[in-house]
Amino acid sequence: MQETPFSLEQFELLFKEHFKPLALLAYSVVKDKDVAKDIVQEFFVKFWETQHTLQLRGPFEGYAARAVKNRSLNYIARQEVQDKHRQLFAAMPPDDQDTGHADREQFYQRLSHAIDCMPEQRRRVFLMSAADNKKYADIARELNISINTVKFHIKAAYVFLRNEAFMPLWISILLNMLYFFEKKFPVVPTLF
Repeated sequence: MQETPFSLEQFELLFKEHFKPLALLAYSVVKDKDVAKDIVQEFFVKFWETQHTLQLRGPFEGYAARAVKNRSLNYIARQEVQDKHRQLFAAMPPDDQDTGHADREQFYQRLSHAIDCMPEQRRRVFLMSAADNKKYADIARELNISINTVKFHIKAAYVFLRNEAFMPLWISILLNMLYFFEKKFPVVPTLF
């Protein structure tokens, strides 16, 4: 069992000895060389900053491998959340100066109103994730709730937004299409 804190010389040796294998481990998860290096560097920075509060139960290699793998998985999870955010905002109507400005304003108002209608805790968690781009763990720590609770609130927020903000958008598109087809292909009244 290694007692911490490490001296600067010990820490430099740990870094030099373990950086490459840990970077390979991170790469096996994230599939991006630069991101993998960043993850390992962030691990070592965090380890240096918090080593005085840690007591390793086993060899450093095992602790470091678990930490880097978890950081890599968290990176993937954050990427998935950001992809969902991109999809959410990609679903917004395009910025069309001639015809779409009023529709876009109405959409933003509807989205803002839907966010305001969320329960307070859900809204807070959602905005910390979507607007502040915070990690689930950071949100959980700040609000003193579990990561699973954060995940629940974010999922519930997206479902709520889909139903409250985007469903009316699709209905209005459908009504506009019906109006267009009615003008283009008028229905001939029948005698029956």
